[in-house]
Amino acid sequence: MSRQGYSPFAILRVELAAAQETYAPYTDLMKEVKAGFGRTMSHLPTVFGVSRQTLYNWLNGETPKEQHQGKLVQLAAAARVFTESGFKPTAPSLERTVAQGKSFVELIGQGADGKETAERLVRIEKRGATAREKLNALLGDRTPSRPDVADMGRPALNEDV
Repeated sequence: MSRQGYSPFAILRVELAAAQETYAPYTDLMKEVKAGFGRTMSHLPTVFGVSRQTLYNWLNGETPKEQHQGKLVQLAAAARVFTESGFKPTAPSLERTVAQGKSFVELIGQGADGKETAERLVRIEKRGATAREKLNALLGDRTPSRPDVADMGRPALNEDV
């Protein structure tokens, strides 16, 4: 520093613990998402337009890009709703139409509120389960009749018209 031409500079030490704290919120959000969505997490990359590996990178501490951070927060809110209600989403339930002719995955991908969308999906699924239970109770032990071999190839309607 005593020689001419050299300006003094400061050495900054970044501790590993401090660096990990910046990633912790997104890691925690991804843990909530994984707990809430379980095996259907493989359907979530379409929400962000990323690969499945990217989701696992976020789970391991990588920071998502700014454009994905808001969607991740909404997805975590949805996962909390699923966990609290005891609802285990399945692939068909995530693709089911929830609002505006769009599925849960499409709505979250477009920036919809995660909590509200998840609550709607849970209500729709519970209503469907209740309707199936009522139908099963109404039909009782009925079994569909099996077609007889003689019925095969027999015209059911006037096919000549």
